[in-house]
Amino acid sequence: MHPAELAILLHRALEARLAKLQGLLADDDWATETEALHQVRVAARRLGAVLDLVDPEAYPGLKGRRRALKNLVDLLGLPRELDVHAATLEARLAEAKTPTQAAVLEHLLEGLERARAKARRAMRRGLEDLRLPDLRRLLDVPSLPHPFQHASLQESAWACLATRAEAALGDLASLSIQEDASALHKARVRIKKLRYAVEALEAAFADVPEGLLKDLRALQTALGDHHDLAVLEAHLWEVEEGLRARGRKILHAGVLDLLGEVAESRRALFGRAADLLYVQTPAAFARTIRPALGLPLEEAPRP
Repeated sequence: MHPAELAILLHRALEARLAKLQGLLADDDWATETEALHQVRVAARRLGAVLDLVDPEAYPGLKGRRRALKNLVDLLGLPRELDVHAATLEARLAEAKTPTQAAVLEHLLEGLERARAKARRAMRRGLEDLRLPDLRRLLDVPSLPHPFQHASLQESAWACLATRAEAALGDLASLSIQEDASALHKARVRIKKLRYAVEALEAAFADVPEGLLKDLRALQTALGDHHDLAVLEAHLWEVEEGLRARGRKILHAGVLDLLGEVAESRRALFGRAADLLYVQTPAAFARTIRPALGLPLEEAPRP
């Protein structure tokens, strides 16, 4: 059970994030608009990050509501991914240097638009079946059977963050050695959850660690851009295989050229991410976060 001061801080963070999500969902057209869909997904993730921090014993029904939020995030995943791919190809189309390049990109966008329409139809069916529980029940005053524990808000906040920092940052240096798109994507998810946790506990800080949050956001962005290109590259290889099988030589050659450009951009992003991965460690996180909370640095264990 969290100490009362931390429980109250987290409940207030929960209130703010739930209000944001409910406000977005109140727009009847949110699922049809690219940016609104993205914002709903982000808001659901932010709310989920707070629910991961609260004491489950204080919130009856928490497990079911957390699972429903995850289902919502997952349901919006493919439409969002295809929206990103479309934006990437549209930007390249706007900069096409030859009619052949433009024709190839238009062909890819036509196929992508069909996939986007199909994904959104599936999403709408999924939303109809989702049946989100009454999330407002999360705002019921939680029970605090043992509120007066002998721990400061700052020590309690650090206890919440320490294990999450170890899980999110503990193996990042190894990921910088060899490119592994799947492992990098999983690391990005963990880093995002850690950043959201720091932001949820903002009121506990004597000095909000803006520099650290900026660094985590930059790493998250680099890994996200890398993931988007890795997924787009896999999609383009599927298209390439189909064009080659059908003997579409001009389109096939154009897709191969585009694949080369995407792969080069992906490798460059990995290089940028690798530099950032190497410096983010649990020890570095502690050296920034503990003083920001007004806590002394922990002594390093003696050899």
